[in-house]
Amino acid sequence: MSTPPSKAEEIIAVLRSEILRGQYRPGERLPSERDLAARFESNRGAIREAIKKLEQLGIVAVAPGGVRVLPVEEATLEVLGYLLELGEIQKPELIGQVLDVLAVMTSLSARSAVVEASDENITDMVQLVDQLVQTIGDKERHTEIWTQFSHKMMSIHRNLVLRLVGNGLRTQFLSSTMNLGFEPDIDISAVKQQLIRLRDSIKSRDEVNVRDAVIQHFQIIKIGLLESAIEAGADVERSMGNA
Repeated sequence: MSTPPSKAEEIIAVLRSEILRGQYRPGERLPSERDLAARFESNRGAIREAIKKLEQLGIVAVAPGGVRVLPVEEATLEVLGYLLELGEIQKPELIGQVLDVLAVMTSLSARSAVVEASDENITDMVQLVDQLVQTIGDKERHTEIWTQFSHKMMSIHRNLVLRLVGNGLRTQFLSSTMNLGFEPDIDISAVKQQLIRLRDSIKSRDEVNVRDAVIQHFQIIKIGLLESAIEAGADVERSMGNA
């Protein structure tokens, strides 16, 4: 049984959502502590705790004269997960941007791993990619194997910064895309082709082809997700128009 959220957590969720949805413009001041306490029927301690968390997220700044909203572009990576939860995942430009960054980071990780891998590492990576090929169509299992493959690559090249940023992106993006509300139309045969290319390139230690195979793989996923997101959005608009 999950623990119910505290009053401060409830306030954080509401204000965070309002800020990310644009109900407060960048540079605009939030209501005073007193007004927020009255609105949420809480004490000022809970309000201060909520403001502190919003400040840590990088979406507000506490300064003389009050708490001002910051542009979302200045926020921390943690905000991405909340944007996805708010339904921003259905915005094609955000889907494309996240996948483009994931593609670059994963390709860098794969290329670095192949350069530094021992023969045993190469064997392990090849086996994991074989499992990726075998689990195409099983979204949950396929995602699990991708996570294992990512961890394996990072354990080889040991780039801590790449690992931390990559973990943040994957965790937030994958957890959100598992519950999109629509089924992405991915070109399975093209995915399989690029995974086989990736496997063979790892086996031959062809770092350039490893990089390119990963980028092409993400491009295929991106195209499928974008087309499905656009179609899902069109279906929603049509249903609202017919209501």
